[in-house]
Amino acid sequence: MPIKKYIKDQSFDPIYKSINPYFYFQSKILSGLLMAVGFMILGTQVIIPLIFFKTQDAISKPISSSVLGVAAGFTDFEFSELKNTDDNLSDSYMDSDSNIPKYFYLTIPKLGIKDALIESESDNLSPENSLGHYKGSALPGKTGNSFIYGHSVLPWFFNPKNYKTIFSTLDYLEIGDELQIKYNNKEYGYKVESKEILHPDNVDPLGEFKPKYLNAHTVTLMTCHPAGTRSKRLLIRAVEIN
Repeated sequence: MPIKKYIKDQSFDPIYKSINPYFYFQSKILSGLLMAVGFMILGTQVIIPLIFFKTQDAISKPISSSVLGVAAGFTDFEFSELKNTDDNLSDSYMDSDSNIPKYFYLTIPKLGIKDALIESESDNLSPENSLGHYKGSALPGKTGNSFIYGHSVLPWFFNPKNYKTIFSTLDYLEIGDELQIKYNNKEYGYKVESKEILHPDNVDPLGEFKPKYLNAHTVTLMTCHPAGTRSKRLLIRAVEIN
């Protein structure tokens, strides 16, 4: 008896059919496109921003607006609680001399910050190219409190030369740590005396933390807390040392 050979008809089988355009599109082309889009998003929103954040001293707005930038705290932000009016000018401001430089300098050895620019009597509530000295607070060398503010992001992205990140590790300062301010070619040394965390509405940039009769020279450094968020403010208060 002759041997019979049976061949399966695969013409209606969506899996084993030699060419099935719909199945081929789903399994090959669509999955490949989705993977390519995923890699593109990962690269543009995470990897490239990560490289910029870790290596560059200045960050462009498109990079800071990436997913990683938003999560880390690089987005645009103003210290709106520091809005100034002419009625807010303190006695220290009214008595200040006319030889006021456009910038002076802050050094914090413990944090690796050296000669950071501080804009004198700044109106800029989002200082991206320097720190800000609050208009109306005392100037270095004058009796009263100098109020200086700056940005912070997640501490992992701290760069002492990037004014978007410069105060990211400000919370690392402890009582007794020292900092220096250089103003009109004269250097003033300060020692940290206290740390305080406040709601933004409770921040008083013209407030003194030493009684006026002591004629003390003090400085307050302020940034957001926790670093990279906007909910609270960290204030580091220091007193001039001889």
